Amino acid sequence: MAKYEKIKEGTICLATQLRYFRKKLGLKQAAMAEKLGVSQSLYTKLEVNASQTTPRRIEEFAYALHTTPAFLTHGTGPEYLPGSPEAAPRLTDELLRKILEFATNEDTISSARKMAEESGKDLVAVMTVLVKGMIL
Repeated sequence: MAKYEKIKEGTICLATQLRYFRKKLGLKQAAMAEKLGVSQSLYTKLEVNASQTTPRRIEEFAYALHTTPAFLTHGTGPEYLPGSPEAAPRLTDELLRKILEFATNEDTISSARKMAEESGKDLVAVMTVLVKGMIL
């Protein structure tokens, strides 16, 4: 059996982050290995910290998981890249109600009209920016 460094509780490293993402995605090790483009045996070794990998491969893993290499190896920075599906806010009924209230509020519409006139942009474009700013 290969020797490996036991992962200390509270330690963030590639192994703990891979396991975190796999469990968050609800995947078995074989499915996670496929998602990352590696064999199941290599993935298993990586997850128990029994194998090392290259910085290039870490970048590929991060890309596949919509995160950054820094988050994947050290837990620093945003969990998901801006613009990735995972980073988008979940549109719950409550959030949709707030968006509707905001977008139909007379003060919001009045401000958007003024901004559209001053900037020469379309009212819909201005409202879109305001709503995006509200939910992000």
